[in-house]
Formats: sequence, structure tokens, C-alpha cells
Amino acid sequence: MSRAFRHLFFPLMIGLSIASWAFRDEGSARLLRARLPLAYPTAMLLASIAIIALAETFRPRDPEWNYRLFAGPIARAALGWNRLARDLLYLFLIAAIGTLALKWVATWLEAAGKTQGFAYGARHLWPGDAPFVVRAALAFFAIEFASYWFHRLAHRIAFFWRFHQTHHVVTELTALKAVRTHPLDNVFFSIVRSVPLLLLGAGAAEVTAALYFGATLGLLAHANVEVEEGPLGLVVNYPRYHEVHHSADLDESNSNFGCHTVLFDRLFGTFRARVARTPPRLGVHPIGARSVWQELVAPPR
Repeated sequence: MSRAFRHLFFPLMIGLSIASWAFRDEGSARLLRARLPLAYPTAMLLASIAIIALAETFRPRDPEWNYRLFAGPIARAALGWNRLARDLLYLFLIAAIGTLALKWVATWLEAAGKTQGFAYGARHLWPGDAPFVVRAALAFFAIEFASYWFHRLAHRIAFFWRFHQTHHVVTELTALKAVRTHPLDNVFFSIVRSVPLLLLGAGAAEVTAALYFGATLGLLAHANVEVEEGPLGLVVNYPRYHEVHHSADLDESNSNFGCHTVLFDRLFGTFRARVARTPPRLGVHPIGARSVWQELVAPPR
């Protein structure tokens, strides 16, 4: 069972993410009838978080990275609850910003298609008559290409690093750490990801699907689960790859810049398969916990 889990968990989660999009219309209708204040992609991501959390509990890569809410002395449990509360704060904050950004991008794309300017002409570059899955895949890789290069810049340019380092101060990885990002860092990435899609003339439907799929892969990349890479590791950003990027060793962290795929790291020579030590030492010097003030308010100052 353990061996099967290590090899099948990622493929099954990725397959579930893709398959669930086929039922988006029915799922959205059911949420509406139930009067739940959730968009379908949000509901699916929350379901993914719940499934990954169960996997982290029963098949963790490093048990110490989990919250351990009911283990050991009261002080240890309190620390776990504090870490969970911090991650949930980011989850709802970033989810709210992400939803607004997604609506903004969709509106922008739709408006561009109705103008007579460059964006309208550029729509001829986009294979609008291709099957939906092809268009969604193209949108995904366009987003990833832009994200890869901006991510590299965010580690080089001091202004962007001010905000991006909030994501790197964590000293352990769990799925929820995927949303431990500064809101302005999230906005910068949203803008960078939107520009190539606008220029290419992508449609809102395939962009939404690509962003949803990317968000699922982001959760998996940060997940504290013991898995084997297999053939998917040629493209997908597995936890062992992404922990290299979160390493406290600067030489190691300046690699694996792909947010959801390692394809461009392999193409442009920034891929690194493993950290030098086990267990890995993660964080930003000085390594240690930061306050909410230090993570959210201090960077702009």
C-alpha cells in the first residue's frame, strides 16, 4: 500500500483535477442551488486541500513539518495551532485576492476581444477553434513561461524580493504553504501571467481552467507527502524538487524557479533534483519564525 501511494498519489490528484473540470457546469449549478457562496474552482481547491491534508497526516515526508495539533505538551500543540491559524489567514486572504485577480483578468480578456486595437488582431494568433483541452494546455504553459522568468527576477531584484521573501521564510512545507505569499507578490505574478495571455488573445474559459490546474499543482508542490517522481517528474514540480527552491542554502534556492512545472528549469539549466542534506534546512537567513507584521506590513516599508 505504501509503495502504491508513493507512485500513484500525484497522478491520481492531477487526474482528478483535470476530470473535475469536465463537470464544472453541473458543479456550479449545484453550488448555486445550495446557496453556497463559493465559485466552483474555489470549491474544488478546498476539496484538494482536504485530500492532501489527509495524505500529509498519514503519509508525511517529515512528520515534524505537520501541525501536530494534539501531540506532545501543550506548548507544542499551541505552536501547531498558531501555525495553522497563520496558514488559514493567508489562505482566505490570498484566495480573496486571487478571485478578484481572476475576475479582472477574465474581464480584461473579454474586453480585449471586443476592441479594434492590437489585442483584437492578436486573437488570430490564438487557436480559438482548437479543442478546449488544447487551448487550456496552451494557456497553462504560457502562464508558466511568464511565471518562470518573473520568478527568477523576483530572486534577483531587491524591490520584488522584498515581497517574494514572505513565501520563503517558512521553515517547513505543507500544502497550505503554497498560499503563504505577500498579497502584492501575488498581484505582481497575476499581472505578469496576464500579459502574454492578453497578447496571444486567449479566452477567459481556458485561462480560468489553466489557473485552477496550476493552483492544484502548487498545493501538491508544497505538500508534505512521501511520493516518488516517476515519469511525471520530467514536467511536474514534485515536493522534493520544490524544497530545493525553499532551501536556506542560497546556491540551492537559486534553482527550480518553475511554479508548477520544472519543464522550463530543465530547458534553461536551472533544474536541481535534490538538496544536499537530509532533512533539508529551509527558510531565509536569519532562519526562524516571523510575525504577521514582518511578513505582511514590513516589506513595503
